[in-house]
Amino acid sequence: MLVKIPLLSLLLFGITYPLCFWLSFRDPIQHHFHRFHLGCPALVGGLAVGWIWFLPLSQPLKNFGLIWLMLFFFLTAFYWKKTKVNLWIISFLVLYGIKLYANLCGQWLAFHPVEIAVSLLDGLIVSATFYAMNLGHFYLNVHGLKINHLKNAVQAFILLVILRLIWDIYSVQACRVMDNGEEIKLVHFLLSTDGLLLWVALFFGTLFPFGASYFAFGTLKLKNTQATTGILYVILAAVLLGDLAYKYYLLKYGIAL
Repeated sequence: MLVKIPLLSLLLFGITYPLCFWLSFRDPIQHHFHRFHLGCPALVGGLAVGWIWFLPLSQPLKNFGLIWLMLFFFLTAFYWKKTKVNLWIISFLVLYGIKLYANLCGQWLAFHPVEIAVSLLDGLIVSATFYAMNLGHFYLNVHGLKINHLKNAVQAFILLVILRLIWDIYSVQACRVMDNGEEIKLVHFLLSTDGLLLWVALFFGTLFPFGASYFAFGTLKLKNTQATTGILYVILAAVLLGDLAYKYYLLKYGIAL
């Protein structure tokens, strides 16, 4: 369990993070902005794939992961000296990575497509938070950068958190979970001893980021990018903590939130 949780989080980050380039597809950010935002997920994804090779998993899965990683590093090197990336090629790499993630989870869980979609939503929330935070730092180094770039990133993060909030509310009311050999409603599971940690996931992974995003967007409307970045730091810490708790319940109880 202690190996699977961070591995899934690292792999999801590496897979979903390149989609953040779509937030500025109409006006790509210059000044070699894309270098860090390709290199970072490539290194994180490389760590996850390297980790997979040391686990008792099928050889085809390991080979699949290695091919994905090689493509990622090739594209990173190819676009390193260019001014922007091809978003459709990057999106193809993301789809390839989603297949890798689904195959990995298929060896650990009886995964349903809905659970895969919810997991991808989790990864997108982490990626969007990290992207927005780093973009806020970029404003300190590049003067005259349009505020719309950071605004789009924060709005995308808020939208993703709202989607998770809606799904969490629905799941708590409608979903069931096996606990000690008995199938009970998720709302009742939350009131049990085993469900106490799930409150941590709900608070830090959904409720706190949703509330804090109000202040982030408020400072952004004042064009105070430094204050917005500071708030995003706090949100990122909360999101990471919530993500680990969500992964624990996904792997142990099959709860996809």
